[in-house]
Amino acid sequence: MEAILVPLRRLLSDWEQSRVTDAINKFTCEKDPDIEFFLKERAIDFERISKSRTYLLCEREEFSKGRLAILGYFTLSLKSLALSKDLSVRQRKELDGFRGKLHGEPVQIISCYLIGQLAKNSAKSAALCGADILNAAVSLSNMAATITGGRWVLVECHDKPQLINFYNNNSFQRIETDQHGDMCQMIRRVGA
Repeated sequence: MEAILVPLRRLLSDWEQSRVTDAINKFTCEKDPDIEFFLKERAIDFERISKSRTYLLCEREEFSKGRLAILGYFTLSLKSLALSKDLSVRQRKELDGFRGKLHGEPVQIISCYLIGQLAKNSAKSAALCGADILNAAVSLSNMAATITGGRWVLVECHDKPQLINFYNNNSFQRIETDQHGDMCQMIRRVGA
């Protein structure tokens, strides 16, 4: 089954919202109900206020017939990432790309493209693999960096071995930050 990448923003301008909402309401994510909740309850609002951009991977054949069958989705936004106080100046320089200090103080924040949500539809899980969704998100981040600059793509995931391995296998590495919680932050160089 071939997928097509469709920006939610495009659907909201070209289709009746009820058609979009009906298709979104058919999306399920058994592994993470929070991801399903975001798509159903927040994605359209976040789109309208430009807080993030959501992209749907849909069945190409169904889309060509004017129907929306969502295979997976991801959301992109910008994030300022607070670096761990334990990082050396050399590590900060590598992350910043220019210098490890600013006005004599260690660089404390770097900007990233955040892949804030990423999931496939449990009802159609065989149609698409997670790496395909991730590659589409990274590709769009690379395009944005070509236009605006930027060095890093960031994901925040639950600290579970299966998720960590998935992102490691897709060129992401864990980064120590000053942000707390049960989420693990992993970065990948733009263009890598």
